[in-house]
Amino acid sequence: MVKQLINLIFPMKCIFCGELLEFSKEISICDDCYGNILFLEDRVFELGPMYSFDNCICLCEYNGIMKDALRRYKFRNKSVYYRTFGRLLALKIIKVIKVKNEDIIMSIPLNKDRQIERGYNQSYLISRYISKVLRISEKSYVLKKIKSTGVQSLMNKSLRARNVEGAFRVVYPEKVKGRKVFLVDDILTTGSTLSECSRVLKESGAIEVTAVAIASGKKFI
Repeated sequence: MVKQLINLIFPMKCIFCGELLEFSKEISICDDCYGNILFLEDRVFELGPMYSFDNCICLCEYNGIMKDALRRYKFRNKSVYYRTFGRLLALKIIKVIKVKNEDIIMSIPLNKDRQIERGYNQSYLISRYISKVLRISEKSYVLKKIKSTGVQSLMNKSLRARNVEGAFRVVYPEKVKGRKVFLVDDILTTGSTLSECSRVLKESGAIEVTAVAIASGKKFI
């Protein structure tokens, strides 16, 4: 009843087109826009031995209305989108993989200056939301970025991989030892950052790392 009252006072709007939504809606997406999202198959993707993470769960293609929405989310102070992205991703995870209470979830850390400039870590907001839905511990604080990597999106694939080497450190290895980790990023492009973070997590004792992303620029087979 409280949720319905809040929605009546502050009605939900579609994050894509701005259309006002019925108060009973669970996510901030209208039916028309939902139909225009390029969803990927409901399965876990295997990317091969060149990546340090074991597998990947991804919601949709990085294209169309989702591409525009993610840009607003990251660069135009639309932090409230995390609820919609987080819920969609949580439902996807539940569909495709078995989650255990001892599993943990964390996000890719941002450079400190970048986070201050943006005001939030977009991946952490989603990780925190998913942790509540899946009822697993959120442990983003154990993974730190210790080297500035600049703007990865402006680099080619090989340079991205070299650029993130040694950029991350696990500061509380006892928190990941013997655990399965869900590692959240907003967009999977080359996978270099996710792979490097997965490498240091495994070196610290994580037994399995599943990369989780809203959208992917990669084509999965």
